[in-house]
Amino acid sequence: MKTSNLLRYGVISLYLVLVIFGILFKSAPTELNLKESFLPPSLDFPFGKDRLGRDVLSLFAYGSLATFLFAFPARVLTLVVASLIGLVSYTSPFFKRNVFSPLSSVFVSLPSLLLALLVVQVFGAGPIPLFLAIVLGDWAQAYETVRAKIDEVSTSGYALAASCFGASKSYIFRAHLLPQAFQILRVLLFTGLPAVVMTLAIFGFLGISAGGEVFGPGLGEQIAFSKDYAQNAPWSLVFPTLGILGLVMTVGGKRS
Repeated sequence: MKTSNLLRYGVISLYLVLVIFGILFKSAPTELNLKESFLPPSLDFPFGKDRLGRDVLSLFAYGSLATFLFAFPARVLTLVVASLIGLVSYTSPFFKRNVFSPLSSVFVSLPSLLLALLVVQVFGAGPIPLFLAIVLGDWAQAYETVRAKIDEVSTSGYALAASCFGASKSYIFRAHLLPQAFQILRVLLFTGLPAVVMTLAIFGFLGISAGGEVFGPGLGEQIAFSKDYAQNAPWSLVFPTLGILGLVMTVGGKRS
């Protein structure tokens, strides 16, 4: 095994151990304790405490968990939407040519973060608008990749044979094209998750987040809150930043 892979797996393992430890042995950072503001790192609080007296290790662990619990289903939903649009495009060349192809070209050309911010601005900052923002920002890139795979597989021998025997296009898509596209969907899942994590971190930095009542502030929100007093408690800024990097490395999958 290469040294770079060993280092990467070591970093991921350390990150996961810290997150699991923080979740198992710390409570969610939803309560304040101003008497312990700016408490430096110690045996009881390895990452110290922030300006509001919240345990930074707890913020680190629960912020990572909340981000993953939101990012993973959001990415899965994006791929489901892209696959459904791919099905409609395959079964109806008219919609593919006149609706989805020009629409996806427009969405691909627009920055996904800009689309997401527009959605949040219109619908608010709840969980559903955040899901919608991520789907609208990423569906076009996923659709173009899935569509290219569908076009490739649809010209294969078994797909043409099924068509000659009278199978419907929806059946061919379910039985032949989608299983072949599953591999590319798995790749899209893990290659797209880091982008979703970063989008959620940016949202949190801008004050747009969900789940704060249960898990406390997200990693991006922690950075935005801590940057103004970084000189007094640098640990409260460093650890959420490392949390984002660790989560991106963990969900990003293996790179060849």
